[in-house]
Amino acid sequence: MITTDFLKNIGCFHKTTADFLTGINPPYHRHENIYEIYLYINGKIKIYVEQNCYNMLPGNLILIRPNELHRSVIIDDDTAYERIGINISADTINALSSDNTHLMNCFSSETNKGNRIIHLSSYNLNKYINLTDEFLRYLQSDDYGCDLLAMTTLIKLLIFTNNLFDNSSHIEHKNIMPKLVINIMKYIDNHLTDKITLQDISRELHYSVNYISTKFKYHTGLTLRDYILDKRIEAAKKHLLSGKNVSETCALSGFNDYSNFIRSFTKKTGISPGHYREFISLK
Repeated sequence: MITTDFLKNIGCFHKTTADFLTGINPPYHRHENIYEIYLYINGKIKIYVEQNCYNMLPGNLILIRPNELHRSVIIDDDTAYERIGINISADTINALSSDNTHLMNCFSSETNKGNRIIHLSSYNLNKYINLTDEFLRYLQSDDYGCDLLAMTTLIKLLIFTNNLFDNSSHIEHKNIMPKLVINIMKYIDNHLTDKITLQDISRELHYSVNYISTKFKYHTGLTLRDYILDKRIEAAKKHLLSGKNVSETCALSGFNDYSNFIRSFTKKTGISPGHYREFISLK
């Protein structure tokens, strides 16, 4: 039976912001177990996903998978920023799917022809907007039957999304992330279990410490220290998920100090590594 909580756990919005100022854009962040769909309707924007950065055009639809680092940056101009966003958990998508129709297919590079971004025609753009607005109207209404109508409309919207990606041609979208930032991220990935210092990165990439720090913060919204910590915490989650104990996870994730690992993990996730491991094993 569909419950009110089930519907409340589905995040969906259609917003237009006329005064979205450059400088308040969120830093790189990730959502655990949440799939995200964004449709850009108006405005100039760059979107960063992991080591990639793309200029988004009106009518572009982009998919972001769980735990992928991402952020949106508004390009400073006078254009109103209009977008649609849907945040939905894997459990919810599975509950809405059937044996013959799995609504998560569009997020798989094997079934969506490797596309992360597609461009909608005017017809499909209007249809997407109308379906979303219809879903939001039902979601916000207390009228009899609106919960079921909201669920039915969401399923239509997810089927439509899957069909759009299934019927699109593969298009390579230009990655405009500066090569320096990509190389910094690669260096961190390759040395995550080592002691990483700014001086090491500077020597490896032949740029000054200040230039590297400034460039990285500009494109990610994070300091190098915060980025490294995020990557290590994410690695720790994977090791705990694979069955490693807390001590093993500490070493395998690049934390040289056990106490610091416990403190950092708990502060970042709101739960200790031991409790996180127990929680995962119960799911």
